[in-house]
Amino acid sequence: MRKNIPSIILLTSVLLSSCTTPHFYYTPIIQNVPLFNDKNQFSGYLAGSFGTVNSCFEIQTGFSLPGHVALTANYMTGGNNHSSEYYDDFARINYFESSLGFYRSFENIGVFEIYSGYGRGFQRHVFTSWQSWSLEADGKADMSFSKIFIQPDIGIKKGWMEAAFSCRLTRLNFSEIRIDNTVYHLDELNILKQNSTPWLVEPAFTFRGGSKSVKGQIQVLFTGNLTNSNLMFERFRFNIGLYFSLSKKQSKNNI
Repeated sequence: MRKNIPSIILLTSVLLSSCTTPHFYYTPIIQNVPLFNDKNQFSGYLAGSFGTVNSCFEIQTGFSLPGHVALTANYMTGGNNHSSEYYDDFARINYFESSLGFYRSFENIGVFEIYSGYGRGFQRHVFTSWQSWSLEADGKADMSFSKIFIQPDIGIKKGWMEAAFSCRLTRLNFSEIRIDNTVYHLDELNILKQNSTPWLVEPAFTFRGGSKSVKGQIQVLFTGNLTNSNLMFERFRFNIGLYFSLSKKQSKNNI
């Protein structure tokens, strides 16, 4: 039994260290897939999004212009909070992006779109870790980042149902990473500093159904890191919410 004591102590310390909540330094936003098939169409989406650690509230809008041109804007805010009365442990995320795109309908039910956009965001992370057999403060990190992306999508619109596949190619740029007095998260933050402009590929599947103007939507999204797979990024997220659409044709029919 005595021979097993060191192993038990080591195993216990590993289990304790794994009890702290991991921090992820990239959370992909919902992909805006309005599936425009005519000019003067407006789309909106209100949703909750969820992943490995972070939960967010997101808002999307889009508008189609003449000449098969479209504009979109997306906002995400959220994070996680595992603080207690004895310590702080949380992450906060705020991010906004907009894009300009092209849309085209085909075969009465099909839609192809492609968007190119730019976004900026900010994150704050406050850490804890197991020290001397208790959870104690382990510093913090603030970071600013930007994103450029191109996002093609293809989908169908058939009666009450719509479905689409989209795939983003994304380049992140962590322009500023400020680390303050952390020890146990220092290695992962230094890896992020060394790989501050990673390329990502992000496929997503979108499904929605309901009336012509209001539909329920669900989207599943995956993230593959083309630069360094060891970066602490969320790799899977899903979202669920209400999708709204309005066009001039609908407005005239309601008059």
